[in-house]
Amino acid sequence: MKLRQIPDDFIVEEVPLHEWKKTGEHAVYKVSKVGMTTFAAEKALAKHCNVTFNKIGFAGMKDTHARTTQYFSVETNKPECGNFAEQHVTSQLIGYLDEPLKTGELKGNAFVITVRELKQKDVETAQKNLSTVQKGVPNYFDSQRFGSLKGTTGFIAKDILQGRYEEAVKKMITATTRHQKGKRKAVKKFIKENWQNWNACMQEVKKAEMEKTAEGTIVRHLAERPTDYQGAFRKSYSSIRQLFFSAYQSYLWNESIKRLVRQTSNSVFSVEYEAGKLVFPRQWNCETNTFPMVAPDMKLEEGRRKKGEEQKKIITEVLKQEGMQLTDFFTTEHVYVAREREVKLVPENLTLEITDDELNKYKKKAILKFTLQKGSYATIITKALFGQ
Repeated sequence: MKLRQIPDDFIVEEVPLHEWKKTGEHAVYKVSKVGMTTFAAEKALAKHCNVTFNKIGFAGMKDTHARTTQYFSVETNKPECGNFAEQHVTSQLIGYLDEPLKTGELKGNAFVITVRELKQKDVETAQKNLSTVQKGVPNYFDSQRFGSLKGTTGFIAKDILQGRYEEAVKKMITATTRHQKGKRKAVKKFIKENWQNWNACMQEVKKAEMEKTAEGTIVRHLAERPTDYQGAFRKSYSSIRQLFFSAYQSYLWNESIKRLVRQTSNSVFSVEYEAGKLVFPRQWNCETNTFPMVAPDMKLEEGRRKKGEEQKKIITEVLKQEGMQLTDFFTTEHVYVAREREVKLVPENLTLEITDDELNKYKKKAILKFTLQKGSYATIITKALFGQ
Protein backbone atom coordinates (compact mmCIF):
# COMPACT_ATOMS: atom_id res chain seq x y z
CA MET A 1 0.00 0.00 0.00
CA LYS A 2 1.34 3.43 -0.98
CA LEU A 3 0.06 6.86 -0.03
CA ARG A 4 1.25 9.98 -1.93
CA GLN A 5 3.28 8.16 -4.56
CA ILE A 6 2.78 11.31 -6.64
CA PRO A 7 1.43 14.71 -5.47
CA ASP A 8 -1.87 14.23 -7.31
CA ASP A 9 -2.55 11.16 -5.18
CA PHE A 10 -3.50 13.51 -2.33
CA ILE A 11 -5.76 16.40 -3.32
CA VAL A 12 -7.39 18.65 -0.72
CA GLU A 13 -9.50 21.78 -1.11
CA GLU A 14 -10.78 23.99 1.66
CA VAL A 15 -14.53 24.38 2.04
CA PRO A 16 -14.81 28.10 2.93
CA LEU A 17 -16.87 29.39 5.82
CA HIS A 18 -17.46 32.87 4.41
CA GLU A 19 -19.28 34.15 1.37
CA TRP A 20 -16.91 36.46 -0.46
CA LYS A 21 -17.95 40.10 -0.92
CA LYS A 22 -17.65 42.32 -3.98
CA THR A 23 -15.67 44.96 -2.10
CA GLY A 24 -13.67 45.13 1.13
CA GLU A 25 -10.33 46.07 2.70
CA HIS A 26 -9.01 42.50 2.41
CA ALA A 27 -8.67 40.86 -0.99
CA VAL A 28 -9.26 37.09 -0.98
CA TYR A 29 -7.27 34.75 -3.21
CA LYS A 30 -7.78 31.13 -4.13
CA VAL A 31 -4.27 29.68 -3.92
CA SER A 32 -3.38 26.30 -5.42
CA LYS A 33 -0.01 24.78 -4.58
CA VAL A 34 1.90 21.53 -4.87
CA GLY A 35 5.03 20.38 -3.05
CA MET A 36 5.31 23.46 -0.85
CA THR A 37 4.26 24.56 2.63
CA THR A 38 1.48 27.00 3.43
CA PHE A 39 4.15 29.40 4.72
CA ALA A 40 5.99 29.20 1.38
CA ALA A 41 2.75 30.07 -0.44
CA GLU A 42 2.23 32.95 1.99
CA LYS A 43 5.75 34.18 1.24
CA ALA A 44 5.04 34.13 -2.51
CA LEU A 45 1.83 36.11 -1.99
CA ALA A 46 3.63 38.62 0.24
CA LYS A 47 6.30 39.13 -2.45
CA HIS A 48 3.80 39.74 -5.25
CA CYS A 49 1.66 42.09 -3.16
CA ASN A 50 4.69 43.78 -1.54
CA VAL A 51 3.24 43.42 1.96
CA THR A 52 4.49 42.08 5.29
CA PHE A 53 3.21 38.78 6.67
CA ASN A 54 0.98 40.52 9.23
CA LYS A 55 -1.13 41.80 6.32
CA ILE A 56 -1.92 38.22 5.25
CA GLY A 57 -4.44 35.80 6.75
CA PHE A 58 -5.36 32.19 6.08
CA ALA A 59 -7.75 29.69 7.63
CA GLY A 60 -5.60 26.58 7.94
CA MET A 61 -2.32 24.80 7.24
CA LYS A 62 -2.22 22.46 4.26
CA ASP A 63 -0.04 19.45 3.54
CA THR A 64 3.29 20.00 1.81
CA HIS A 65 3.32 16.69 -0.05
CA ALA A 66 -0.02 17.14 -1.80
CA ARG A 67 -1.93 19.23 -4.31
CA THR A 68 -3.91 21.69 -2.22
CA THR A 69 -6.25 24.62 -2.65
CA GLN A 70 -6.78 27.14 0.13
CA TYR A 71 -7.80 30.74 0.67
CA PHE A 72 -5.67 33.72 1.71
CA SER A 73 -6.65 37.29 2.52
CA VAL A 74 -4.36 40.26 1.91
CA GLU A 75 -4.84 43.80 3.16
CA THR A 76 -4.06 45.77 0.01
CA ASN A 77 -5.40 48.59 -2.16
CA LYS A 78 -4.02 46.88 -5.26
CA PRO A 79 -5.92 43.57 -5.34
CA GLU A 80 -4.66 42.62 -8.81
CA CYS A 81 -1.22 42.11 -7.24
CA GLY A 82 -2.22 38.67 -5.99
CA ASN A 83 -2.98 37.22 -9.41
CA PHE A 84 0.08 35.19 -10.41
CA ALA A 85 1.25 31.79 -11.60
CA GLU A 86 4.58 30.21 -10.65
CA GLN A 87 5.95 26.69 -11.02
CA HIS A 88 4.47 25.32 -7.78
CA VAL A 89 1.81 27.87 -6.88
CA THR A 90 -0.95 29.88 -8.55
CA SER A 91 -3.15 32.58 -7.04
CA GLN A 92 -6.43 34.08 -8.27
CA LEU A 93 -8.49 36.95 -6.84
CA ILE A 94 -12.00 35.71 -6.04
CA GLY A 95 -13.52 38.31 -3.71
CA TYR A 96 -13.15 40.45 -0.63
CA LEU A 97 -13.70 40.55 3.14
CA ASP A 98 -13.94 43.38 5.65
CA GLU A 99 -11.75 41.45 8.12
CA PRO A 100 -8.72 39.19 7.53
CA LEU A 101 -9.10 35.42 7.40
CA LYS A 102 -8.22 33.82 10.72
CA THR A 103 -7.11 30.33 11.70
CA GLY A 104 -10.07 27.97 11.86
CA GLU A 105 -12.39 30.03 9.66
CA LEU A 106 -13.39 27.22 7.33
CA LYS A 107 -16.17 24.62 7.25
CA GLY A 108 -13.90 21.71 6.42
CA ASN A 109 -11.85 20.13 3.66
CA ALA A 110 -12.77 18.08 0.60
CA PHE A 111 -10.40 15.24 -0.31
CA VAL A 112 -9.62 13.05 -3.31
CA ILE A 113 -7.07 10.45 -2.21
CA THR A 114 -5.54 7.73 -4.37
CA VAL A 115 -4.12 4.75 -2.49
CA ARG A 116 -1.79 2.67 -4.67
CA GLU A 117 -0.01 -0.67 -4.87
CA LEU A 118 -2.91 -2.56 -3.32
CA LYS A 119 -2.99 -6.33 -3.13
CA GLN A 120 -6.28 -8.17 -3.43
CA LYS A 121 -6.47 -8.64 0.34
CA ASP A 122 -6.08 -4.85 0.78
CA VAL A 123 -9.00 -4.28 -1.58
CA GLU A 124 -11.13 -6.82 0.28
CA THR A 125 -10.26 -5.22 3.64
CA ALA A 126 -11.30 -1.76 2.43
CA GLN A 127 -14.55 -3.03 0.93
CA LYS A 128 -15.34 -4.89 4.14
CA ASN A 129 -14.61 -1.86 6.35
CA LEU A 130 -16.33 0.72 4.15
CA SER A 131 -19.79 0.64 5.76
CA THR A 132 -18.30 0.87 9.26
CA VAL A 133 -16.07 3.81 8.32
CA GLN A 134 -18.99 5.62 6.67
CA LYS A 135 -20.76 5.56 10.06
CA GLY A 136 -17.78 7.13 11.80
CA VAL A 137 -14.35 6.35 13.23
CA PRO A 138 -12.34 7.75 16.19
CA ASN A 139 -11.37 11.35 15.48
CA TYR A 140 -7.69 10.81 16.31
CA PHE A 141 -4.87 13.25 15.73
CA ASP A 142 -2.59 11.58 13.18
CA SER A 143 1.17 11.56 12.61
CA GLN A 144 1.23 15.02 11.02
CA ARG A 145 0.54 16.43 14.49
CA PHE A 146 3.67 14.85 15.94
CA GLY A 147 6.52 16.12 13.78
CA SER A 148 8.49 17.01 16.93
CA LEU A 149 8.93 13.28 17.64
CA LYS A 150 10.95 12.71 14.47
CA GLY A 151 14.56 11.89 15.20
CA THR A 152 14.07 11.65 18.96
CA THR A 153 12.14 9.82 21.66
CA GLY A 154 9.61 11.30 24.03
CA PHE A 155 7.74 14.58 24.04
CA ILE A 156 9.60 17.85 24.52
CA ALA A 157 6.54 19.34 26.25
CA LYS A 158 6.53 16.52 28.81
CA ASP A 159 10.16 17.27 29.64
CA ILE A 160 9.30 20.94 30.16
CA LEU A 161 6.21 20.21 32.26
CA GLN A 162 8.35 18.03 34.52
CA GLY A 163 11.16 20.59 34.70
CA ARG A 164 13.71 18.74 32.54
CA TYR A 165 14.77 21.75 30.47
CA GLU A 166 18.20 20.41 29.53
CA GLU A 167 16.71 17.21 28.12
CA ALA A 168 14.13 19.22 26.17
CA VAL A 169 16.72 21.55 24.67
CA LYS A 170 18.95 18.62 23.75
CA LYS A 171 16.11 17.03 21.78
CA MET A 172 15.35 20.32 20.07
CA ILE A 173 18.86 20.98 18.72
CA THR A 174 20.26 17.49 18.16
CA ALA A 175 17.36 15.54 16.61
CA THR A 176 17.94 14.71 12.93
CA THR A 177 15.62 13.47 10.17
CA ARG A 178 16.26 12.06 6.73
CA HIS A 179 14.86 15.20 5.07
CA GLN A 180 17.39 17.56 6.65
CA LYS A 181 20.35 18.81 4.64
CA GLY A 182 23.72 17.18 5.28
CA LYS A 183 25.33 20.36 6.67
CA ARG A 184 22.61 20.80 9.27
CA LYS A 185 22.76 17.13 10.23
CA ALA A 186 26.51 17.37 10.71
CA VAL A 187 26.17 20.37 13.04
CA LYS A 188 23.47 18.65 15.08
CA LYS A 189 25.65 15.55 15.38
CA PHE A 190 28.59 17.68 16.51
CA ILE A 191 26.47 19.39 19.18
CA LYS A 192 25.27 16.03 20.47
CA GLU A 193 28.80 14.62 20.65
CA ASN A 194 30.17 17.80 22.28
CA TRP A 195 27.26 18.55 24.60
CA GLN A 196 28.05 21.29 27.12
CA ASN A 197 31.21 22.32 25.24
CA TRP A 198 29.34 25.37 24.03
CA ASN A 199 32.29 27.37 22.72
CA ALA A 200 33.27 24.52 20.42
CA CYS A 201 29.63 24.10 19.36
CA MET A 202 29.39 27.81 18.60
CA GLN A 203 32.48 27.62 16.40
CA GLU A 204 30.91 24.73 14.49
CA VAL A 205 27.69 26.72 14.08
CA LYS A 206 29.64 29.70 12.69
CA LYS A 207 31.64 27.48 10.36
CA ALA A 208 28.38 26.19 8.89
CA GLU A 209 26.93 29.74 8.73
CA MET A 210 24.02 28.71 10.95
CA GLU A 211 24.14 31.56 13.48
CA LYS A 212 20.60 32.69 12.65
CA THR A 213 19.02 29.24 12.83
CA ALA A 214 17.16 27.91 15.87
CA GLU A 215 20.18 25.79 16.75
CA GLY A 216 22.54 28.72 16.40
CA THR A 217 20.43 31.01 18.60
CA ILE A 218 20.18 28.42 21.36
CA VAL A 219 23.88 27.49 21.25
CA ARG A 220 24.87 31.17 21.43
CA HIS A 221 22.69 31.59 24.53
CA LEU A 222 24.29 28.56 26.18
CA ALA A 223 27.78 29.76 25.29
CA GLU A 224 26.97 32.91 27.28
CA ARG A 225 24.93 31.22 30.04
CA PRO A 226 26.00 27.55 30.13
CA THR A 227 23.44 26.30 32.67
CA ASP A 228 20.41 28.40 31.65
CA TYR A 229 18.47 25.72 29.75
CA GLN A 230 15.15 27.36 30.57
CA GLY A 231 16.33 30.56 28.93
CA ALA A 232 17.66 28.55 25.99
CA PHE A 233 14.27 26.92 25.51
CA ARG A 234 12.63 30.33 25.41
CA LYS A 235 15.02 31.45 22.67
CA SER A 236 13.18 29.20 20.21
CA TYR A 237 10.26 30.62 18.24
CA SER A 238 7.08 30.99 20.26
CA SER A 239 5.05 29.26 17.53
CA ILE A 240 7.36 26.25 17.65
CA ARG A 241 7.12 26.02 21.44
CA GLN A 242 3.33 26.05 21.20
CA LEU A 243 3.48 23.15 18.75
CA PHE A 244 5.42 21.10 21.30
CA PHE A 245 2.73 21.62 23.94
CA SER A 246 -0.14 21.04 21.52
CA ALA A 247 1.43 17.80 20.33
CA TYR A 248 1.61 16.38 23.85
CA GLN A 249 -1.96 17.43 24.64
CA SER A 250 -3.08 15.75 21.39
CA TYR A 251 -1.23 12.57 22.31
CA LEU A 252 -2.97 12.40 25.69
CA TRP A 253 -6.33 12.84 23.95
CA ASN A 254 -5.51 9.99 21.57
CA GLU A 255 -4.53 7.76 24.48
CA SER A 256 -7.84 8.58 26.20
CA ILE A 257 -9.89 7.78 23.10
CA LYS A 258 -8.05 4.49 22.65
CA ARG A 259 -9.34 3.43 26.06
CA LEU A 260 -12.83 4.64 25.21
CA VAL A 261 -12.79 2.62 21.97
CA ARG A 262 -11.81 -0.54 23.81
CA GLN A 263 -14.60 0.00 26.34
CA THR A 264 -17.27 0.48 23.67
CA SER A 265 -16.22 -2.15 21.09
CA ASN A 266 -16.34 -5.93 21.04
CA SER A 267 -13.54 -6.19 18.51
CA VAL A 268 -10.71 -3.79 17.63
CA PHE A 269 -7.55 -3.60 15.51
CA SER A 270 -4.49 -1.37 15.88
CA VAL A 271 -2.48 0.68 13.38
CA GLU A 272 0.93 2.23 13.95
CA TYR A 273 1.48 5.99 13.73
CA GLU A 274 4.21 8.47 14.70
CA ALA A 275 3.35 8.44 18.42
CA GLY A 276 2.68 4.72 18.88
CA LYS A 277 -0.46 2.80 17.95
CA LEU A 278 -4.08 3.80 17.31
CA VAL A 279 -6.99 1.50 18.09
CA PHE A 280 -9.96 1.23 15.71
CA PRO A 281 -13.30 -0.51 16.32
CA ARG A 282 -14.75 -3.13 13.99
CA GLN A 283 -18.20 -2.35 15.37
CA TRP A 284 -18.60 0.78 17.49
CA ASN A 285 -21.30 1.44 20.08
CA CYS A 286 -19.93 4.71 21.47
CA GLU A 287 -22.52 7.23 22.67
CA THR A 288 -20.00 9.85 23.83
CA ASN A 289 -20.12 12.94 21.60
CA THR A 290 -17.10 14.86 22.86
CA PHE A 291 -14.11 14.23 25.11
CA PRO A 292 -12.03 16.93 26.86
CA MET A 293 -8.47 17.83 25.97
CA VAL A 294 -6.34 17.61 29.10
CA ALA A 295 -6.08 21.06 30.72
CA PRO A 296 -5.95 22.25 34.34
CA ASP A 297 -9.45 23.76 34.21
CA MET A 298 -11.22 21.18 32.03
CA LYS A 299 -14.82 20.29 32.81
CA LEU A 300 -16.00 16.69 32.64
CA GLU A 301 -19.52 16.34 31.16
CA GLU A 302 -21.32 18.86 33.35
CA GLY A 303 -24.80 17.68 34.26
CA ARG A 304 -24.02 14.10 33.25
CA ARG A 305 -22.38 12.63 36.32
CA LYS A 306 -21.88 9.07 35.04
CA LYS A 307 -20.13 10.13 31.84
CA GLY A 308 -18.08 12.67 33.77
CA GLU A 309 -16.86 9.98 36.15
CA GLU A 310 -16.00 7.70 33.22
CA GLN A 311 -14.02 10.46 31.54
CA LYS A 312 -12.24 11.31 34.78
CA LYS A 313 -11.29 7.66 35.26
CA ILE A 314 -9.88 7.40 31.73
CA ILE A 315 -7.87 10.62 32.03
CA THR A 316 -6.55 9.57 35.46
CA GLU A 317 -5.37 6.25 33.97
CA VAL A 318 -3.66 7.99 31.04
CA LEU A 319 -1.87 10.50 33.30
CA LYS A 320 -0.76 7.70 35.63
CA GLN A 321 0.64 5.82 32.64
CA GLU A 322 2.56 8.97 31.73
CA GLY A 323 3.80 9.62 35.26
CA MET A 324 1.98 12.94 35.17
CA GLN A 325 -0.53 14.81 37.35
CA LEU A 326 -3.11 17.37 36.29
CA THR A 327 -1.30 20.01 38.34
CA ASP A 328 1.75 19.57 36.08
CA PHE A 329 -0.19 21.39 33.36
CA PHE A 330 -0.15 24.65 35.31
CA THR A 331 2.94 26.15 33.69
CA THR A 332 4.29 29.58 32.84
CA GLU A 333 5.54 28.22 29.51
CA HIS A 334 2.12 27.57 27.98
CA VAL A 335 -1.56 28.21 28.67
CA TYR A 336 -3.51 24.98 28.28
CA VAL A 337 -7.07 25.90 27.29
CA ALA A 338 -9.91 23.58 28.27
CA ARG A 339 -11.88 22.50 25.20
CA GLU A 340 -13.82 19.55 23.89
CA ARG A 341 -13.06 17.57 20.73
CA GLU A 342 -15.57 15.52 18.76
CA VAL A 343 -15.01 11.83 19.49
CA LYS A 344 -16.39 10.53 16.20
CA LEU A 345 -15.15 11.48 12.75
CA VAL A 346 -17.86 10.93 10.12
CA PRO A 347 -16.68 11.39 6.52
CA GLU A 348 -19.36 13.02 4.38
CA ASN A 349 -20.20 11.34 1.07
CA LEU A 350 -17.40 8.78 1.33
CA THR A 351 -17.03 6.77 -1.87
CA LEU A 352 -14.53 4.05 -2.80
CA GLU A 353 -13.56 3.19 -6.38
CA ILE A 354 -11.19 0.32 -7.20
CA THR A 355 -9.32 0.27 -10.52
CA ASP A 356 -6.02 -0.99 -11.97
CA ASP A 357 -2.93 0.88 -10.78
CA GLU A 358 -1.17 2.33 -13.82
CA LEU A 359 1.97 3.11 -11.77
CA ASN A 360 2.38 -0.31 -10.14
CA LYS A 361 2.07 -3.32 -12.43
CA TYR A 362 -0.40 -6.06 -11.42
CA LYS A 363 -1.64 -4.00 -8.47
CA LYS A 364 -4.88 -2.11 -7.77
CA LYS A 365 -5.53 1.45 -6.66
CA ALA A 366 -8.36 2.91 -4.61
CA ILE A 367 -9.78 6.39 -5.22
CA LEU A 368 -11.42 7.84 -2.11
CA LYS A 369 -13.61 10.94 -2.15
CA PHE A 370 -15.01 12.54 1.01
CA THR A 371 -15.31 15.72 3.05
CA LEU A 372 -14.19 16.16 6.67
CA GLN A 373 -14.88 18.68 9.38
CA LYS A 374 -12.03 21.11 10.09
CA GLY A 375 -9.28 19.94 12.40
CA SER A 376 -9.61 16.28 11.38
CA TYR A 377 -7.16 14.07 9.50
CA ALA A 378 -7.90 12.36 6.19
CA THR A 379 -5.23 9.75 6.87
CA ILE A 380 -7.31 8.49 9.81
CA ILE A 381 -9.92 7.47 7.22
CA THR A 382 -7.33 5.54 5.18
CA LYS A 383 -6.00 3.84 8.32
CA ALA A 384 -9.51 2.77 9.34
CA LEU A 385 -10.32 1.51 5.84
CA PHE A 386 -7.14 -0.44 5.11
CA GLY A 387 -6.04 -1.31 8.65
CA GLN A 388 -2.57 0.12 8.01
